[in-house]
Amino acid sequence: MTEHWLQAAVNCPQAGVAGVEAAFEGLGALVTWTQGADDEEILEPEPGATPLWAAVRVTALLPPTLPREQVLAAFPGTELHFEMVADRDWDAEWRRTLKPLRFGQRLWICPAGQACPDPAGVSVLLEPGLAFGTGTHPTTAMCLAWLDGQALAGQRVLDYGCGSGILAIGALALGALEAIAVDIDPQALIATVDNATRNGCGPRLTAGTPAELLPTARADAFDVLVANILSGPLVRLAPELRRFGRAGTRVALSGILADQASEVIAAFQPWASLAITNEQGGWVLLTGVAAR
Repeated sequence: MTEHWLQAAVNCPQAGVAGVEAAFEGLGALVTWTQGADDEEILEPEPGATPLWAAVRVTALLPPTLPREQVLAAFPGTELHFEMVADRDWDAEWRRTLKPLRFGQRLWICPAGQACPDPAGVSVLLEPGLAFGTGTHPTTAMCLAWLDGQALAGQRVLDYGCGSGILAIGALALGALEAIAVDIDPQALIATVDNATRNGCGPRLTAGTPAELLPTARADAFDVLVANILSGPLVRLAPELRRFGRAGTRVALSGILADQASEVIAAFQPWASLAITNEQGGWVLLTGVAAR
């Protein structure tokens, strides 16, 4: 068993995080994690702002025998910080770095076991780790901020590609009457049900695969439709999703890079008029209203 690891950290702009993580993985990193560079505070963003770091520190645990020169060669012209660290419970260590995040003006996503910092806020408790979706990715953050700005009381919500269930549960916390959460990943559905139970909204949320739930769903069934997946699946799904939108259904789509937006907008144009309403780190949020 390895008793020590080589820890390397590098600061980069938000748009460069994926490339840095890929470089560390290519060097054999056991794990990587991110935090704000220079301990930048993100708990209290301006109202309506997406709470994400502008500058990010990416830290990786590397094999202890890996030459530091090899790491430096992977990041030419970049300052790296090295230290040798003793082996420990890295999952617990990562969880200790998680903090409550605010989206929009009132919605907070809080790691399980941590209280909402704002007594007047609307909080969702989330157990990270089982599935994608803790609120830190730009696409999830933009969807959550959008939901925070919607009037959701009494509304029925479809969360297509639910991941951890964060969007569906956030909508319910904000007053939605009912949410249907679908995903093709069984692990995502387990996480969604567990998180819904943790937040006391299990009876108002139904989770399952699209094949299980959508064929029997009533046409024109939803007041709000959110899908945070990828542009290719969104383009393919546009005709099917049309069935669940009525005139006035609010639509929010993400998982879309800026240069992919026009293709997605065109695919939904026959039944929903969409436009870019937020952009973060090269990702965009498309929102609009169904016309039929």
